[in-house]
Amino acid sequence: MEQTEKKKRRGRGRPRLDGGNGEGVVSREAVIELAYELARSEPLEDVSFVRLAKMLGVVPGALHYHIGTKDDLTSAILNRFYKQLLARLREIPEALPWRDRLRRFACILMACERDHRGAAEYIQTKAKFRVFQKVRAGETDYGAAYLDHAFGMFREAGFDAEQSAMFYHVLALHCLAAANSHVAHLEPAEHERFLLKQAGAFPAGTMPGLDFALKAFSGIRADDAFEFGLEALLDRFAAARRQEE
Repeated sequence: MEQTEKKKRRGRGRPRLDGGNGEGVVSREAVIELAYELARSEPLEDVSFVRLAKMLGVVPGALHYHIGTKDDLTSAILNRFYKQLLARLREIPEALPWRDRLRRFACILMACERDHRGAAEYIQTKAKFRVFQKVRAGETDYGAAYLDHAFGMFREAGFDAEQSAMFYHVLALHCLAAANSHVAHLEPAEHERFLLKQAGAFPAGTMPGLDFALKAFSGIRADDAFEFGLEALLDRFAAARRQEE
């Protein structure tokens, strides 16, 4: 009887990620990977320890011990996001003309944010400047590595520090806005019938501005708006570069 009671008791120390029953053993890496994948299609706030533990067949306390707080989990998800983003950015050939390199950079950044709703929404609505991540000893801060790479591209393009900082900022904002417009279904073309129906409720001639441009506006696609804005920004960067030569 005494031996049975001892087996039931749980000693102090590092909790097991198998919930103590010997089944469903997972690693810290597996927890982060699952959280990352869930956040591809939903807000980071919805990725909870309780939900992850249930999906993995473990107790929530074990995940807290091995991951930390919810903020630590958020940082781990974002670090994974920046890791994959950086891997794609490093595939851009360095021999390309500066404008082509920055164009590819913007397209990759927008695509990665569009494909990961959790990261894109969090960066835009919670912490626009959360690039530096909370990492453990021996781990790489991929957010910092990403920003280092981005600034390096502008420097190699011939821009000074102030230009690089401003141009990166406005380009990143443009990519983020385009990505979230897609994720949140905000492109006018997706709501064309509704827009035209609402405008049609006004007597003819009472809303001349709507009569003039709403039809054209309601046909705009997010990708077209992204391309237009990107070209405008690159033209502005080129103009500043010419002034320095």
